[in-house]
Amino acid sequence: MTMSEPSPRQARQALRWVIRCHAGPLPERQKQILQRWLRADPRHALAWHRQQAFWQGLDAAGPDVLAALPEVTADRQGLRPITPRRRLPWLLASAAAVVLMVAAAPHALLLARSDLRSSDAPRVVQLDDGSTAVLDAGTALAIAFDGQQRHLRLLRGQAWFQVAHEARPFQVEAAGGVVRDIGTAFSVSMQGTTVSTQVSEGEVEVRPGDGSVQRLQAGQARVFRDGRWLQPLQQDDPEAIAPWRRGEVVIDDQPAAQAIADLARYRRAPVWVLAGQGAGVRVSGLFHLQQPEAAIDAVAAQAGLRVQRLPGGAMVLW
Repeated sequence: MTMSEPSPRQARQALRWVIRCHAGPLPERQKQILQRWLRADPRHALAWHRQQAFWQGLDAAGPDVLAALPEVTADRQGLRPITPRRRLPWLLASAAAVVLMVAAAPHALLLARSDLRSSDAPRVVQLDDGSTAVLDAGTALAIAFDGQQRHLRLLRGQAWFQVAHEARPFQVEAAGGVVRDIGTAFSVSMQGTTVSTQVSEGEVEVRPGDGSVQRLQAGQARVFRDGRWLQPLQQDDPEAIAPWRRGEVVIDDQPAAQAIADLARYRRAPVWVLAGQGAGVRVSGLFHLQQPEAAIDAVAAQAGLRVQRLPGGAMVLW
């Protein structure tokens, strides 16, 4: 008779036990609980052996794994972090606890402030004024339309706008700067405090926050950070702007870790890249966002990174 595969829940339980054991000797009571768990179901032992093999392959990076995978190293029911003993300093355990408590807070705050959001796929939205907004995956927008102006605030991610012409100005605020529409279509992308504006059609006016003003026409792009211009005016192919609208992700000479982070936005389960030599290897490629996992595998192959798939669809690369 063939043994059935461990469930995702059993695999997660096994990994937590493996991490506990690798953190230091278990107290006698914990040893007894582990033995009872292993005997309770043959699939428990199978999951235990598989997770042991995975952890031994990452043994040298054990602390990095714990720091990078707070969800796995937590007791989901009690939200208590596993306390490492010999191999990890108490500071790392405290940091893991803090990560667990605050990881959801920024996301919850963002949801409270935003009016439009997208999850793991682009979203097309018709605004009240007849304009169209296309939100890339993981994007959040706040909207404030009144009788005098049409004001949007990009809270996260990137969006492309096809603006309906009318008397009220249409402007997008991002990281302290403002992009004001004068023409027809443009995109605004934000990573941290870095904002990029690209014009598909017509003309926009960009104010980074330092008092300067730059007008961009179709096919032009400009980037600013913390209120200051980062680089001179750039020329882009208008047809190539915001390729994610067409289901494409363009990676152009980026560090592998950043490329994987960009691709990971198009899948629900998290992806972690552990610090290492391969994470900084620069990669390029054109990928389809409908197949983010295949794209991540391709980037990992370019960078010489190993891929480990965890229960629930999570991925670890190192």
